[in-house]
Amino acid sequence: MVIAVVVVLVVVVGLSGEVDWHSLRQSLEAMDRGPLLALVAVLPIFGFSIAVVYLVVGAVFGGWLGLAVVGLTTAVHLLGSHWIARSFLRAPLLRYLQRRKYQLPELPEGEAWTVVLMTALVPGLPYFVRNYLLALSGIPLRTYFWICWPVYVVRSCLVIFLGEFSGDISARRVALLLAVLGVKVAICAYLIHRLRARHKARHGSAAGLRPTAKKKAA
Repeated sequence: MVIAVVVVLVVVVGLSGEVDWHSLRQSLEAMDRGPLLALVAVLPIFGFSIAVVYLVVGAVFGGWLGLAVVGLTTAVHLLGSHWIARSFLRAPLLRYLQRRKYQLPELPEGEAWTVVLMTALVPGLPYFVRNYLLALSGIPLRTYFWICWPVYVVRSCLVIFLGEFSGDISARRVALLLAVLGVKVAICAYLIHRLRARHKARHGSAAGLRPTAKKKAA
């Protein structure tokens, strides 16, 4: 069973760009709930599309129960990614991220929560890459878990309650998606501005202290 799951994971990651996600989603929806829960808890750790997971969970379990399932499986994703990043797989994982030009987030002093929140919200970064970058960064698990977990669960509401992104797309649905994206971009822009301001203030104050130190030495 374990070997079979590993084979499935390798195939999913290797062929992720060629998968017919619509057909795959239909196949997942037809599965029994027990095996389906196991798959949605494990596959995203290895690069499976989190958007497909949200769509399937919403279609199979409905709104509020689906949200509870996402809450549970998101915790598994974060804990599983942390374990892999701190295990014997750390070195291969770092090489994988470096080959794909992903950089570990820098950690200004006292700004770990800012970096975590920005990493969780920034558009375009794959879900599993976010989790591994944070796990490898040295930020304590409790810090990024309690920031990422609610962010991911709240984000999933959009997919679970609105349903598919394709097919019956209304102007209202598109407007809501764009509004949410706009909010995420605005928050990320604020966090980047905050980090730059703190960095500038810290280095500016350090530079201002140097002449004083020289005068005292004289």
